[in-house]
Amino acid sequence: MNGRSPAPLGQGPSERHVAVLGHCLRIQTQEPDDVLARAVALLEASFRDMEEAYRLRWGSPPAALDTTTWVLLGALNLAHRVARLEQEAAQHTQDLEQTLSKLLDDVPDDPAADAPLFRGER
Repeated sequence: MNGRSPAPLGQGPSERHVAVLGHCLRIQTQEPDDVLARAVALLEASFRDMEEAYRLRWGSPPAALDTTTWVLLGALNLAHRVARLEQEAAQHTQDLEQTLSKLLDDVPDDPAADAPLFRGER
């Protein structure tokens, strides 16, 4: 789930045109303009990263590629990034849970009633 309510009946995805690195693409989407703009910016950044990796590996930028292939490679690159980020987030959550559990284990279950904290002393 993405946290948004589904579109009202009869209002499915609409056809939109977006420009990605100077190439016009026709897509079907329900996303608002700001979300679509962020998605295009991420895709363009992914393409630039791919071009840079290619240039570093082969010494020159890639020759003209089939746009469909380039878009698919960019989408796969982004999917890989998302999967890696989700894995890192899950590991971070697990680490936090372990730390919290250790901290809670160090707290006594029944603090002494005569401790200074409960008598108003410092």
